[in-house]
Amino acid sequence: MSLVNLPRLGYWFAIILLPVFTPLLGSASDYVNISTSHFSFYFHVQDKRLMRSLIDRAEGLRSEIMEDLGIDIEETTKVYLVPSFRKFQEIQARAKIPSWSVAVAYPSLNTILIRSPRATKGGHIDLRKVFKHEFTHIAVGRAFKGRERVPRWLDEGLAMYVSKEWGLSRASAMTRAVLTDSLIPLSEITRCFPQEADRAELAYVESFYLISFLISQYGKEGFHRFIKVYSGGKGLKEALMEVYGIRWEELEEKWSNYLQSRFSRIPIVTSTTALWFLLTIAFILVYLRKRRANRLKLEEMESEDEEL
Repeated sequence: MSLVNLPRLGYWFAIILLPVFTPLLGSASDYVNISTSHFSFYFHVQDKRLMRSLIDRAEGLRSEIMEDLGIDIEETTKVYLVPSFRKFQEIQARAKIPSWSVAVAYPSLNTILIRSPRATKGGHIDLRKVFKHEFTHIAVGRAFKGRERVPRWLDEGLAMYVSKEWGLSRASAMTRAVLTDSLIPLSEITRCFPQEADRAELAYVESFYLISFLISQYGKEGFHRFIKVYSGGKGLKEALMEVYGIRWEELEEKWSNYLQSRFSRIPIVTSTTALWFLLTIAFILVYLRKRRANRLKLEEMESEDEEL
């Protein structure tokens, strides 16, 4: 799975599944290695200061992820911070890596590759968020152990939920989809996501809100049981019936009703017109406040003049 930086979506927002490629990591002597209880980090010496902050928090972040997922894996995960995009591409020689790609997770190899912020446009990456997102993919993939291909909405929705990738823009995207009746059926985002940027954005948002729906409606303990039953060998429909007592079709209907009730009455405040309106109101308020402050200051000066 590759964490990518689509121009509109942000680097933390889009993932491409790459289960069949094997990274060619080359000589380990090119990297500094620091290990913790569950991770082995590899990076170039120039990135040591940057990586130190992640390494110090890695075990705590791992505990948070395991608690959110309700599972645990006792294996050591390798995490490479790759110094350049050229190296990032070379490592994954058989994969077509887009120029905006930021990170890739290979659950079958228990390995994460992340581009160094020095090798990214603007030089900024929220390394903690990227790490949480990618390690969630590792944890889910290792839990299923290849018994069944993990649904895209489950894999991506969990990664976004665990790394807390939500906000006003996502609520706006979901609101637009609900109001325009353009939601993508779950069956269409189970095996793959659309290629078009707008549809891909919606697929990720839907995945996040489906996970949020399951947890909010049935509780985190129920969701943990669902993950254990499903990853333990049961099929998706069997797991849904055993844990939640609902059929796949019922789940999609309940989820659709949930979205309708939650988003059909939310204004799309991130539209261009609304943003200009809000900016105009803000400008007027600032102007009136400044004018009032100037008037009070003038009155104070006039009062002082009268006293003199």
